Amino acid sequence: MSSIAWRDTREYYGRISRLFHWLMAALLLWQFAGMIAASLVGRAPWVAFMVGTHKSIGFMLMLLVVLRSTWGLYNLSNRPPHDRGAEMLVAFGQLLMYLLMIVVPLLGLTMNWASGKPLLVFGAQLMSGGREMEGLAELTAQWHVWMAWTLGVLIAGHVLLAVVWHGLIRRDNTLKKMVTRPNA
Repeated sequence: MSSIAWRDTREYYGRISRLFHWLMAALLLWQFAGMIAASLVGRAPWVAFMVGTHKSIGFMLMLLVVLRSTWGLYNLSNRPPHDRGAEMLVAFGQLLMYLLMIVVPLLGLTMNWASGKPLLVFGAQLMSGGREMEGLAELTAQWHVWMAWTLGVLIAGHVLLAVVWHGLIRRDNTLKKMVTRPNA
């Protein structure tokens, strides 16, 4: 059994791509689970803890998407290829997900700033609050929520395509390239 290289190859995704992918998947799952729990359960202590990490995790995700995008572009010619007919559709879907992963936290930052509150990330103040602008804060809050749920739908589609289309129907080892070791 061969070991996984740090960089991507035409046969599988390397360690760094996998680390970015699964770390971001876990953090995004945490974000969505916290917001769903807040809607369903209310302000239980465990929900308050999850929601209390929302800004910090969102800021981490924004940094990770920039690093992941840079790494992906650096490895673009080495990545496993997609089906010829689906290349443009896959590229569009990936681009849309990446754009939303950047836009959603930027809207959150703008909403936070327009509410006049400082941005605290894991207890450290990274940005002071702006002049309170209620209209802008409300508008960006609405867009933050709608764009986040749009991202959630795209992520659900991404998972369904990976599991159902590639895993169960086509059985083309696409999911295996991101999950298991080569030749496993």
